[in-house]
Amino acid sequence: MNAARLPAPGVDLTVAPIPLPPAAAHHAVDVLRLGEGAAVILFDGAGSERAGTLVPLDGGWAVAPTGPVLAGRGAAPLTLVYGLPKGDKLDRVVRMATELGVARVVLVQMARCVTRLDGGKADKRLDRLERVATEAARQSLRADVPELVGPLTVAQAVALRDTHGAGWCLHPDDGVPWQAALAGEPLAVWVGPEGGFAPEELAAARAGGWQTVSLATPVLRTETAAPIAVALGLARLGWA
Repeated sequence: MNAARLPAPGVDLTVAPIPLPPAAAHHAVDVLRLGEGAAVILFDGAGSERAGTLVPLDGGWAVAPTGPVLAGRGAAPLTLVYGLPKGDKLDRVVRMATELGVARVVLVQMARCVTRLDGGKADKRLDRLERVATEAARQSLRADVPELVGPLTVAQAVALRDTHGAGWCLHPDDGVPWQAALAGEPLAVWVGPEGGFAPEELAAARAGGWQTVSLATPVLRTETAAPIAVALGLARLGWA
C-alpha cells in the first residue's frame, strides 16, 4: 500500500518526531483511518516532504521520520490571473490550476464580474480556496501549495507584468496565436470573468505590456478557458 500523503503547511520537517497539526491528524486518523505505524509522507506546502510513520504524541499524533527531508514535486514558473467568476466555478478552477502546477493564482475584481469579494467575505473565500488548493496538491503529489492572492484591482493586476517575463491576456479577438506569443519566465496568463475584459481593461493591460492571445477554438467559458490557458502556457515554457 502506498504511503498516505498528509499536508502540514508551515510544519518544521527537520525535527523528530514531527508533531502533526490538528487538521493533518484528523485527516490521517478520522478520514483515512490510519493507526500507529502507518506509513505516511508529510509535506510542508513549501516544496519539501519527509517520509515517516504515524506515532502517538502527548495525546495527539506525530510522524517519526524514516528518511531525510526531500524536495518534492513543485510549481512551474506560471501565474494564473483570474477575473472573479460567479458561483462555485472558482473552486474548480483553483483545483485544476493546482493540479496543473501553477505557482500562484491571483484573483481580480473586474468590471464585468458578477461576484464581489471584500472584507470578511474575501477572507472566508480565500480560506476555503486554500483548503481546496491544499487538497488538490495532496492528490496530485505536489509538495507545495500555490499562493492565493487577491482580490486585486485591474490596475494592480496590470502591474504584475513588471515582475514577469511575459504576460498573456486570453481574448477571443485580435490576439496572436498562443504558439507565437512571448513566453519568458515567469509567465502570467490572465483570463477574464464571464463577460470578458471591458474595453478599457484590455487597453490598460496592453499599455502595461500584456499581450493579447487568441485561440483557434470556439469561444470558451471562463472556467474552461482558465485551465486551457494554463496548459498552453506550460507548453510554451516547456513544462508540459
